[in-house]
Amino acid sequence: MAHDDPGRSYWLKAVGHARGPLPEAWLADERWHTRLTRTGFPRRPRIVPGDRLVLYASVWKRVFGIVEVTSEPRPSGHERWPFEVALEALLVVPHLENAPPVEAVGVAPRSMSQQSHIRLTPRQYALAAEAIGSIVRVD
Repeated sequence: MAHDDPGRSYWLKAVGHARGPLPEAWLADERWHTRLTRTGFPRRPRIVPGDRLVLYASVWKRVFGIVEVTSEPRPSGHERWPFEVALEALLVVPHLENAPPVEAVGVAPRSMSQQSHIRLTPRQYALAAEAIGSIVRVD
C-alpha cells in the first residue's frame, strides 16, 4: 500500500437505510450505482477532496467499497441530504453477500447508529482496504 497522505482523512460512510436498503447486487441496479459518483450528507461534512470514504451498507452491516472524494461539499438540491461530494471509485464489491462485515475494519455496527459518517483511523482504513481487497484478489 502506498504511504499515507498526511492531510488525508478516512471516513466510514453509510449508504442506504432501513426504508431504502441497498439491493444485494447493488452495482447492477441503476438507482444505486450513482453512489459511486456522489454521496449526500444531512449537514455540511468536514470532508475535503483527497479524503477516502469506506462505503458501508448499513442494513447489511458490511463494507463494500472505497472511494476518493473529488470535490468540496456542495449543495445537492435534495431535501433529506442537502450536501454532497463527488467521488471516484477505487475498489468495490458488487455483491453485498461477498462484502466483509463492518467488524473487519474494527468498527462496531452500533457506532454508525444515527450517523451518516464517522471518522476512521488510518489503521481502520488499512483494515478496510485489506478486507475489501481480499474479496477481489485472485489466488
